[in-house]
Amino acid sequence: MQSLKDLIKLKKRKSGLKRPLEIYELFGEWDKLVKAVFGEKRVRCSPRVLKGRTLIVEVGSAPAASELRLRQYQLVKKINDHFGRKMVERVVFKF
Repeated sequence: MQSLKDLIKLKKRKSGLKRPLEIYELFGEWDKLVKAVFGEKRVRCSPRVLKGRTLIVEVGSAPAASELRLRQYQLVKKINDHFGRKMVERVVFKF
């Protein structure tokens, strides 16, 4: 007998909802992922769109964008670790 979690995953794959639901989950988890990289430091940024494997993030200021660019690889690793696969290859920060 399959678990409910496995049945839901199978249904998502068959219905074509897997990718949109993963993007929704990524956007919902964004603050936690950023906090895991920056600690308690508040960084004003929010994801806007995922094009292929490039995540576009809106940032409040140029200094914040610079700091995020320096930690881009840590963010990508946190995102991919969260999903257990390579979902994002790079992040583009726009302000």
